[in-house]
Amino acid sequence: MNIFGRQINKARARWMALQILIIIDVILIVISMFFALPADFDQYFHIFDFCLCIVLMFEWGYRFYISKPKKIFLSQRSNIIDLIASIPFDVILPLLFPQAGLLKYLKILRLLRVVALIERFFHGIHRFIDKTYLDKIISGVLVIIVLFTLLMYFYGPSYGLFDDFYFVVVTLTTVGYGDVTPHTHNEKIITMFLIIIGVFVFSTITAAISSYLTDRLLDDEQKDITNIVEENVRPINDELAEIKKELEVTHKENRELKDEIRELKDLINKKE
Repeated sequence: MNIFGRQINKARARWMALQILIIIDVILIVISMFFALPADFDQYFHIFDFCLCIVLMFEWGYRFYISKPKKIFLSQRSNIIDLIASIPFDVILPLLFPQAGLLKYLKILRLLRVVALIERFFHGIHRFIDKTYLDKIISGVLVIIVLFTLLMYFYGPSYGLFDDFYFVVVTLTTVGYGDVTPHTHNEKIITMFLIIIGVFVFSTITAAISSYLTDRLLDDEQKDITNIVEENVRPINDELAEIKKELEVTHKENRELKDEIRELKDLINKKE
């Protein structure tokens, strides 16, 4: 049990480290797509991205190796997306197509990798939204923004409609710049309710995302436990199979020996 626990902790640490690296890589790729990076930083970024691609490629290859059957693994959309996320297009494309005209597609391939990495991180955007109910939460936030903007507009005449909208968004997100502040009693009462709702809303979002990541971590742990058990049981099964074969050979030899003894007895009886 201690061995399993240590292996699970190592697997958990590897999973967390890989997710952090993926997030960093996505941020760097997006920045490189829209901004001109310094030469030194750009070189380090390409090295980091290439190393991460190698790690992802090895990880994908290991999952492919232990998967049974292989055809089902290759037919799954998530595994294809993971393979795309592990391909270093920045290195492969210039080597295969050194013509400058083809390099204009590099940004498109970078964008494809960003989408694949994000898809890999969330195990599917649709699954992420379904698990966290993020669509319902966002819908509720929009309703709250519209409702309190109208309340501030009709019951707090200190500002215009846009300023009221700006104040509601800033207050709801618990930022509170202070450039727009409530003046009347109605505005202050509405603001107090808005602050309380904002705390609950974003606590709910944080809890939903944390719950999703925890569930995913537990799923990965379950897979790791299964793999560890299979890796430990496989040698035993192989040994049992070898013992079974040896027993079958021994039984066959015993039957042949019995037949020879029987034939020998028959010969002795005939001579007598």
